[in-house]
Amino acid sequence: MAASAARERRERLREPGKSPGFVRAAARSPRGRRPAPLPRARNGRPSPAFALEPRSRRGPHWAGLLPMAPEVSTLRAGARSLPQRALKQYLLLLRLYPVLTKAATSGILSAFGNFLSQIIERVRKKGRWFQNLDLRGPLRYAIFGFFFSGPLSHFFYLYLDHWIPAAVSFSGVKRLLVDRLVFGPAFLFFFFFCMNLLEGKDMAAFFAKVKTGYWPALQMNWKVWTPIQFININYIPLQFRVLFANIVALFWYTYLASLGK
Repeated sequence: MAASAARERRERLREPGKSPGFVRAAARSPRGRRPAPLPRARNGRPSPAFALEPRSRRGPHWAGLLPMAPEVSTLRAGARSLPQRALKQYLLLLRLYPVLTKAATSGILSAFGNFLSQIIERVRKKGRWFQNLDLRGPLRYAIFGFFFSGPLSHFFYLYLDHWIPAAVSFSGVKRLLVDRLVFGPAFLFFFFFCMNLLEGKDMAAFFAKVKTGYWPALQMNWKVWTPIQFININYIPLQFRVLFANIVALFWYTYLASLGK
């Protein structure tokens, strides 16, 4: 019996149109037919919405294809790549719209610095931080950062590298002196002037504010910003200098806003 069954099997393989692959596929199929093909996408590849599972013994070879939920590892990888994608988008905006991008960054961080100063002031007075918040304060700082601080800082750093290139001897010290003795005092005076105009006050109030607050603010500027600007001017790439200064300015504007109070 075994010999006759083997002989019959060999004869079936010799028949035209029959192949070992066809016989094996027919043996697996419950009705003796070739199994239906896999669901395909437009590009001819299996649909990505499905994933292979262990094949059932009775059904066709793709009967175990079921939609699969995204794995936890995939979700975590997407969460980790979010800061990288944000940085990539920011770098793209810096390359396409450098002045506008730095102006928007400066305006947002300046407004947040003023908002933070108001919260600190109310917490210091042991009150609720959300009570009597002055929303016009962050708006004024946003206007100043967007229209003045961001663009002015962009062009200052750009021309500073042009005026004092790295090949010049003691270029780092010379750049720092220009920033600390020329740009810093002038920019601080301009800040007081713009804030006075945005608050709707007259020139008498401006000179009174300068008389009482400019010199303490300039001294604090020299103490805080001198080491920061030395690092910023000499070691931070040119396209990131305004961003680096804006992050530090977040706390600096908090101090200036507290003086305004």
